[in-house]
Amino acid sequence: MIMRLRTLIAPILMAVVVSTAAPLILTLPAEAQRTEDIAVTGLKLSAQNFHIYTSGTLRFVFSVDDPNLLNKLLTVKNSVIRVSIGARVTGGDQEVRDLISNPSLFVATDSVDFATQSLLRKQDGQFEITALAGDLSVVMANGLTSESQNDVRKIDFDDRGIYPVRIESLINKVVRANVTSFVNRVDLSTRLEPMPLNMLVTLDSTNTLQLDGSHIVDDLTREKIAQLVSLLELDGPLVSTQVSPHVIDSLNKSKDPADQELLLRLTDAISKTNLVATTYLAFDPSGARQTQHDNEFNALVDLGKSSLSSRFTSNVAVSDVWIARTPLDQFGVDLLAESGYRSIVMLPKAGAALGNFDNAARPYRLVSGDKTMSLYVVDPTYVAQLGEGKNNSFITASAIAAQLLAQRSKIESDGGTPSLNRTVLTPQDGALLNSNLIHEILLILKRVPQQISIQTMGNLPEPRQDAYKPNLRVKDISQFKTRMNEIDLLRADLNKLNSTLDQNSVTWAIWNERLMVMSSDTLTTTQREEFATQTRNELKSLRTAVTLKEGTTFTFGSRKSQLRLDLKNSSNEDLTIQVKVESPKLKLDKSVAVIEVPANSANELVINVVALSNGLFPVDVRIFTADGTSQLGRKIEISARVNAIAGLGQVVSGVALLLLITWWAAHFRRKYRTQVSDEHPVLRSDT
Repeated sequence: MIMRLRTLIAPILMAVVVSTAAPLILTLPAEAQRTEDIAVTGLKLSAQNFHIYTSGTLRFVFSVDDPNLLNKLLTVKNSVIRVSIGARVTGGDQEVRDLISNPSLFVATDSVDFATQSLLRKQDGQFEITALAGDLSVVMANGLTSESQNDVRKIDFDDRGIYPVRIESLINKVVRANVTSFVNRVDLSTRLEPMPLNMLVTLDSTNTLQLDGSHIVDDLTREKIAQLVSLLELDGPLVSTQVSPHVIDSLNKSKDPADQELLLRLTDAISKTNLVATTYLAFDPSGARQTQHDNEFNALVDLGKSSLSSRFTSNVAVSDVWIARTPLDQFGVDLLAESGYRSIVMLPKAGAALGNFDNAARPYRLVSGDKTMSLYVVDPTYVAQLGEGKNNSFITASAIAAQLLAQRSKIESDGGTPSLNRTVLTPQDGALLNSNLIHEILLILKRVPQQISIQTMGNLPEPRQDAYKPNLRVKDISQFKTRMNEIDLLRADLNKLNSTLDQNSVTWAIWNERLMVMSSDTLTTTQREEFATQTRNELKSLRTAVTLKEGTTFTFGSRKSQLRLDLKNSSNEDLTIQVKVESPKLKLDKSVAVIEVPANSANELVINVVALSNGLFPVDVRIFTADGTSQLGRKIEISARVNAIAGLGQVVSGVALLLLITWWAAHFRRKYRTQVSDEHPVLRSDT
């Protein structure tokens, strides 16, 4: 009978078994294929203890999913489960990967067989195997009886280090299924120098803004947030986290109750982690410097910091570490140095532009003027493994842990200093899709702080002047330049309404946010074009919102009168405009007037005029922005009919004619009297 070591599941520190329940891994693309092959044969490892101290126990839990194989293992007399240990890994992390991708490289140095029919089976049907490694007295001290000692099989290790372990099912000495794993033999009596490790996860700046100004968080982004929350709730202090402030604000603005609940969980989880600040949304510093958009970059930096500090008041974000998602050139490095950044961490896509390195964990540096910045490159060999599916979390975590520990040992055996080599682990784009995998890796590695020191971005060391300085290629920013030129032109057109549209209006808020999102590196060309088209349509609508009925004729009945212009506003915003009126036949007391027209309403502009002549003649009305710099819409033509001058002439003429008639009547009367006097005999006098 095999001893039932149920009590050895939990880790027992210092010279006792440490059961880190971490099944084995087949990581890399080739490994994933082999994992499927093993699963087809029916043998699946689900748990093991990874660290084996001076005296300890190997424990494996596995299942046989193939019913035919399971039946034979339980009925055929000569069926056994064999646990074999291979030679200690001396070739570093690459040797571990080779053993995973090519199982034929495994050569057993010691093994022990267990009769399948006598194995302990758990309630869920899985088998449990326990094999002693080291001093049997330690097993006795942990509750094993002398009778049970005979059931404990022993496997010997040569020295501390990483060892491959293989579990095989044999029927009549023929291997029917197998799986390969790794264990770490630890000697606590030996003083070791730990290798620093940073676990970095990010929440990228996926766009949530819609054309109408609302925010919708898509299912993928919501899943990333949920995975991040799950990890931080378990391992927050061990993880460095960068979250996009734009996405956080989008959660807050979302109308979905599920997003509000998720935001509450995220807010609580963020308080437990090492938070790294970033720009409000993704904005390339190299492109910003080359196109003279430094101010926009720094404004997004400040907005990102203020957004995080207001949202997560209990957590002060690290603000001097730049996490690069895309390649950097010297222009970008200069801008980052001037903006106060001290360290740069390159995610896989950014680091790929530097070329291949034989050791991504070695110290690197970048220089800007008299400033030296630390550079950390994410090791690409772990990226694909961190993207493994959720079904292989235990297995993948064990394989990654084995590679890291073998990498540290190789550095030490080659005469290097493990503490000067720093490994940064992160998924392909930093986003988390499998929190359980990261949790299992941390669960394994935090058991051996003397070998691996899990650190955060908050305690990165000062840059080393002797660190290797890679060459940075000049970055092609043609697309960035085109994008920003289009945005600058659109912004210039919008700014023409600065004096007309209140800066606190809803429209400005929508436009400003839309322009900011359009500048983001993560927005697609199609999305950017849709935003630009929508904005220009809205701009056109506002520019033509204030109207005056064209063709209207005003009739003046006197020389002095008033021109009353009924201005109507069809928009949802109050608009302040400047109106210019011109006519060759009218003298206006004010040809230019500024007036506010309420939203969806009207306002009358009254102008005092003096008619210079009579008749029907045109009057031109132009509407401008309040500062008069930009005309809104086209010229409006109205007419003025002046009758005042014609009526006055008739009166004057009538009076003049009457006066003339009166004068002539008086004249003829005097002449007649004179003539009568001259001819009257009485009045005539002799000369």
